[in-house]
Amino acid sequence: MDTEDEQVGENGMANKKRSQSLYFKIKDDLKEQIISRQLKADDRIMSEAEICERYDVSRITAKRALDELMWEGHITRKPGKGSFVTYHAIEHMLNGFYSISEEIRRNGLVPSTKLLEFRELKVDDTVVSEALKVKLGLAGGDGVYYIRRLRLASDEIIALETSYVPERHFPEMGEQDFQKGAALYAVFQARYGCEPDRSQELFSAHTVSKKEAEALGVRPESAALKVVRISYAEDEPVEYTERLFRGDAYTYKVELKKHGK
Repeated sequence: MDTEDEQVGENGMANKKRSQSLYFKIKDDLKEQIISRQLKADDRIMSEAEICERYDVSRITAKRALDELMWEGHITRKPGKGSFVTYHAIEHMLNGFYSISEEIRRNGLVPSTKLLEFRELKVDDTVVSEALKVKLGLAGGDGVYYIRRLRLASDEIIALETSYVPERHFPEMGEQDFQKGAALYAVFQARYGCEPDRSQELFSAHTVSKKEAEALGVRPESAALKVVRISYAEDEPVEYTERLFRGDAYTYKVELKKHGK
């Protein structure tokens, strides 16, 4: 009798371990599809019944996997409709000089850009403000490049970027430099041997205009995070950029410590 009881106990433990193993596999499979953007924001994911059929598990195991994804903020569950993917914002620990492309890669995504507009301007053009002239050290007959692009993570738009680059540091830069989605700093390094080593950034809340909304694929007056950056190479200003992040696409994280700790 004791032997039979032990056998039942061992079977129960084995079934429990199998259930836990399958629950982790289901959760990890679905989470990977969300993070890699195979499943995009608002996409419907498998129901409990569909999970049971595909993975040959109990309803309890399927429900637990979906509940975990919901608690971690990857999905929302709507009674009578199903479970839907929430937008998984890129998290960026702000602790030093960085490039957006590298931060996107750190989040397991593929960075790319789409050029919207490239123009060569002169200092006396009306779109070149007095403040911009001061920030980039522009004077006289200096030229400046106006570059407007979309930043994407695994083909999903995350930001609209407008950059001003002084021509004196980068002669003969042209639209062709950005046709294949090259990053600005990659062009700096590859063509001119210039590597920015310092920047100043200003963060602020922003409400997108109709034109900005069309570019970002959001509704007009949606919330956005505005980041203004001035970058330097050997103390020379080489870039002024205004970047508008979709409000649900990108988050900055800062760790604060007391001095001496």
